[in-house]
Amino acid sequence: MNNQKTTVSETGAPTAFFKANNLVNEDGLSTGMLGFKGTEDLGGGLKANFVHEMDLDMDVGALGVTAGRDSTLGLSGGFGEVRLGRSYTPLFSTVGASDVFGTTGAGTVNQLGMAATGARVSNAFFYTTPSFSGLTVRLMAAQNNAQSNASVGSAGKSSAQGFYINYTSGPLMLAAASGTEKGMAIDRVGLIEAATAAAATAAGTAAAAANAKYTGSALTGTYDLGVAKIFAGFTTFKDDNDTTAAGGEVTTKETNLGVAVPMGAMTLMAGVGTNKLSTAGVALSAKGNDVAVGATYALSKRTTAYVLVQHPFCNFPEH
Repeated sequence: MNNQKTTVSETGAPTAFFKANNLVNEDGLSTGMLGFKGTEDLGGGLKANFVHEMDLDMDVGALGVTAGRDSTLGLSGGFGEVRLGRSYTPLFSTVGASDVFGTTGAGTVNQLGMAATGARVSNAFFYTTPSFSGLTVRLMAAQNNAQSNASVGSAGKSSAQGFYINYTSGPLMLAAASGTEKGMAIDRVGLIEAATAAAATAAGTAAAAANAKYTGSALTGTYDLGVAKIFAGFTTFKDDNDTTAAGGEVTTKETNLGVAVPMGAMTLMAGVGTNKLSTAGVALSAKGNDVAVGATYALSKRTTAYVLVQHPFCNFPEH
């Protein structure tokens, strides 16, 4: 497993941090998890359902965490579906759908979300509409459980909202999504690149300001030609640690293309991504490209062998 981090100093000279490990690991193609789910027919077209998932670390033979994945209670019927608890954000679902390799292992989508609600959100309300001739809308709203009385003020408070619009018709899928998170409980350690040393330091600070704001938007499309499936996506993320202060807002943009070619039990895959980052008030910007190729082989309906190779994303100064 190789991880690379490269930042650009304020003088424009690249400053690289590289860490590489060779080890037995998991999550190269999909994540290990132990889950429970169930559905009860309530009559009249109504159904109650639940799901609870836990990380399962097969390489060490233990549960990684007993919480943190999907955990919801829901009710579905002709009106659509309502779910309460913790689950994927609409933005994450849309961004991930544009990567031929999915959201784990080698892939060309880097901007999967840098805030606490980048992938999943807790204490949330989700509503998904029925399909109207292939058109589906999903709404999300969340607020954490931090106390808000006079003794603690706004400490630890955050809120999040998001939605996606998805259209599926035969081989075509188109989706658009947006998401916002506000408050000082935003987890800011996910940003792996920055245009200046100061911006890199600020982005790696776990504690955000009380009025920090993180926003993201995504457009995704796929088309199944039969002989190949095409993936495309464009994402924009903005991370502002203090909306009352001028400058310092980090903006990242990414364009992603991929293709999967089925050949019997084997599927060949390739993807390319272009990335650009800029910081408000800073002249320098950073950009880079990454490429991934791989193949899967279905040994059975439930067992797959795979090989994936990725050229990592790398920043360089641009004036």
